[in-house]
This record gives sequence, C-alpha cells and structure tokens, in this order.
Amino acid sequence: MAQGSDNYGVQFGDSAQVSGGVIAGAGAHIQIGQQGNVAGLADLAELRAALASLVEQLRAAPAGVADPAALVEVAESAQQEIAKEKPNKHIMSGLVHALMTGVRNSAVLADAVVAIQHAVSVLL
Repeated sequence: MAQGSDNYGVQFGDSAQVSGGVIAGAGAHIQIGQQGNVAGLADLAELRAALASLVEQLRAAPAGVADPAALVEVAESAQQEIAKEKPNKHIMSGLVHALMTGVRNSAVLADAVVAIQHAVSVLL
C-alpha cells in the first residue's frame, strides 16, 4: 500500500489473533463495509443451529473467554428468542452484541458470533 494511504478496515493494538476474517485481541476491531465478506447463514434453522453450536462451545470453557457460564446464559436467552414464531430483531441484536463483547478475545468464537450477528441483521 502506498505511503499516506488511508486504510481503516482493520485496526488493532497491543496483541491480536487473526482467524479467517476475524481479528481478536485487546483494542482490536473490524469495520466491515461493502467489501466485507461474512459467511451467511441462509435461514432461521441455520441461525438456530449456529446458536446451539455456540452454546456447546461456551460450555467447554474456551480460552480467551472470561466468564463462559454467563455467556452460556446469554446465548440460551438468544436461543429462546430465536425459537419464537416472530423473533424480535432488537432483542436478538442486543444479545448478540453482549456475546461479541464476551468472546472478542477468542478468534474462533468471535468468527461464529459475527456470522450470527450478520444473520440476525439480514434474516430478521
């Protein structure tokens, strides 16, 4: 990249982990614009399956997650909401935001939550 060019797509400080298209670590964030490519979940059934998988991964107390038991409760609340006939997009968005905050230091889980977050924004 030419010197002086602006690139604000991915920024991180201290240390970071990169896995697939997700970056995680202290001070890390990613901004997805039109060029962002998030693997999509095609329907509510896939979204429900992704949440179930996330709950199981959180129950295994993965590295980089400070309070996995609390996040299991948040993910289970998301499962209850998405199981409704007409899930509330605002409630789901808040729950997924809380999940992302909790898993941001685990690249694998952050990747899963990004896919869930994208599906919530598109499907609901």
